[in-house]
Amino acid sequence: DIELDRAIVDEMGDPLVHILRNCVDHGIESMEDRKAAGKNPVGIIKIRAMREKDQVYINIQDDGRGMNVEKIKRKAVARGILKKEKFNLISDKEALMLVCHSGLSTAEKVTDVSGRGVGMDAVKSVVDSIGGSLHIDSTPNKGTIITLKLPLTVAIVHVLLVKVKEE
Repeated sequence: DIELDRAIVDEMGDPLVHILRNCVDHGIESMEDRKAAGKNPVGIIKIRAMREKDQVYINIQDDGRGMNVEKIKRKAVARGILKKEKFNLISDKEALMLVCHSGLSTAEKVTDVSGRGVGMDAVKSVVDSIGGSLHIDSTPNKGTIITLKLPLTVAIVHVLLVKVKEE
């Protein structure tokens, strides 16, 4: 029962597909790996939308392997996105957001689904362009939650009207 501006819905189609592809290709393990980890052999991806005042929160959550913060940081250093001296100084939350830089992928091989170094940078760019924000939370062997905070509409502009005499 959440209504969004048509412009936002149109803009968010491709970014949501990118996120879902990442959940499937990066997050959800093989059936054998899931069984070995004591998980249900079938992975779960949940999508939730909630409204809070003039914002909509979209959570995309998988119950997969989670994101490897150390691997992300190593790849970021190798790509020149992160300086070596900052490797041990950035928080895990900051490290997770490094995946939103162009050209950064932790995929071992390129597939039709992922590993091309595009995706999360495009998602963040679109979300930022409509006045939203993106947050990533991940727990090893438990999964990843990507939260998109979006405005209900792009047509609302906050203004202050002032009248002085006839002006």
